[in-house]
Amino acid sequence: PAKLLGTSTTTPVGGTANTGNPSPTTPPVNASSESSGASNDAVQAQLRVYEAWFPPMRSVLRVLSKIFRVVEPRVFEDIALQSVQSCTKSLKEGSAVVLQKAGVIHADLFLVKHLLILREQLSPFDIQLRAVERQLDFSEAGKAVTRFLANRNRRLFSMSNENALVTLLREGVSVQESSVDSKRDLEDALRSACNDFIEHTSTTIAGSVFEFVEHCKQGSSAVGGGSLKDKPCMEGEYVKAVFTYTLDQLPEKLSEVTQQMSLYLENPATQSILLKPVIRKISRAMEDARRFIGESVDGEHSWNTELRAEVLKTMHDIESSVKNAALKLSSR
Repeated sequence: PAKLLGTSTTTPVGGTANTGNPSPTTPPVNASSESSGASNDAVQAQLRVYEAWFPPMRSVLRVLSKIFRVVEPRVFEDIALQSVQSCTKSLKEGSAVVLQKAGVIHADLFLVKHLLILREQLSPFDIQLRAVERQLDFSEAGKAVTRFLANRNRRLFSMSNENALVTLLREGVSVQESSVDSKRDLEDALRSACNDFIEHTSTTIAGSVFEFVEHCKQGSSAVGGGSLKDKPCMEGEYVKAVFTYTLDQLPEKLSEVTQQMSLYLENPATQSILLKPVIRKISRAMEDARRFIGESVDGEHSWNTELRAEVLKTMHDIESSVKNAALKLSSR
């Protein structure tokens, strides 16, 4: 989401872009004797945040902060480009390990948190992280050598472009160029991680609803499959059970998700921004479900006015509970 991608989650643990002193991983030291107790607490809090970072990313940022003023800008940018590429790859691998040990939501939040921190901590350096890589391609070398050996009239000592050795090099070796943009790759990885979190969280909170909507869509689009109202997914008691189960499980699921978000994202505003697309996705599923339920006919498949009203009220309660959870996050 665009809003999330422009949201700062944590204050850099050192210099900021406004100070012109990019030392994002060096813990600050406040020498004021008048507020030593408060400053020590602040330092300790920053240290705890810093120590909670993924170790490879923490090491990359520490090294970059130390060499920024030491090496030439072009050298630093090349080092930073390669470092960010490796760090992003390492974070994805770490997320895969978290997925195996703690589940998909933890893995998504781990990746979102650290990619946000990485992007934020790189901003004081004010670098582009772009480069053009050139590599020699020898894929045609074998064919070129074969043609060279088969040519009995080759001119080895000619001083023109028809020189056999020049032709061999021209045909057998080429230069391949590729554009590398680590900043763009970082943004793409962050966007993908956010979308994965939205998808997985929506399924965790209201998976039964999404399954019901998907079955209805498949039933309505089936060729020669009859009317949707005749499908098993539109059985009145079944539909009621789907939404009742979702509502009963909702408090526990919402509490679990918000606790996990608080564990990885300290800023409530960021949590709220990340949760809003989840709410919109669930609301769209509810709209689709209402449309399908509206096609039901009283007297068929257990449907009647009372049952329909009960199902619609349950759906309204689900939407209200999800929206209230987001409001609680934004009001913290």
